[in-house]
Amino acid sequence: MTGQDFERKIVHAFNDYQDAYGKKLIAYRHFQMRFQPQLFDVLVDSRFNEFYLAIECKSVNYKQTQGLYFKQHFSWKDGVCQVEREDKWLNLSGRNGILAVEVRGGAGARNRTFFVPWATVIHNFKANRVGIPADVITGCPVSRSAGGKYLIDDDLMEEIIERCISYPRSKSRAKKSHRWNKED
Repeated sequence: MTGQDFERKIVHAFNDYQDAYGKKLIAYRHFQMRFQPQLFDVLVDSRFNEFYLAIECKSVNYKQTQGLYFKQHFSWKDGVCQVEREDKWLNLSGRNGILAVEVRGGAGARNRTFFVPWATVIHNFKANRVGIPADVITGCPVSRSAGGKYLIDDDLMEEIIERCISYPRSKSRAKKSHRWNKED
């Protein structure tokens, strides 16, 4: 599966979440221009800060790596890592950043996607670590594939929101009991 397939699955997962739970958000793939470095693969727009997201997608085979490595899994342009460029863009845009890491399980095993908060990514980068270890990634909120799709529900979304660092944030935005009204 290509990285673009994974990006599409993440877009569908967030848009399916919006449909199933009546949330006011829309996810789409970030337009990529030729010869220009892309900043984040998927964007989620919402007037609520909790759902205003930028998602970088990485897909790895668990047998081939023990984590994500900054020199191997992220692009570099003129000596500047993709992580640095994306962090600067997040700070300008006000979005919550997430690294979505798909761990492909191989034959007979279900794929999983871990939602790593951007604060974890940038902390590891600024601490001059070579990457983000597998145990850190697998300690983050997870969605398992079912029927070739990733599913996001209120519980998973609440966990993702809880780990985001932008304010204001309200985990209650990801509750089934939340009703939209004109005052929101």
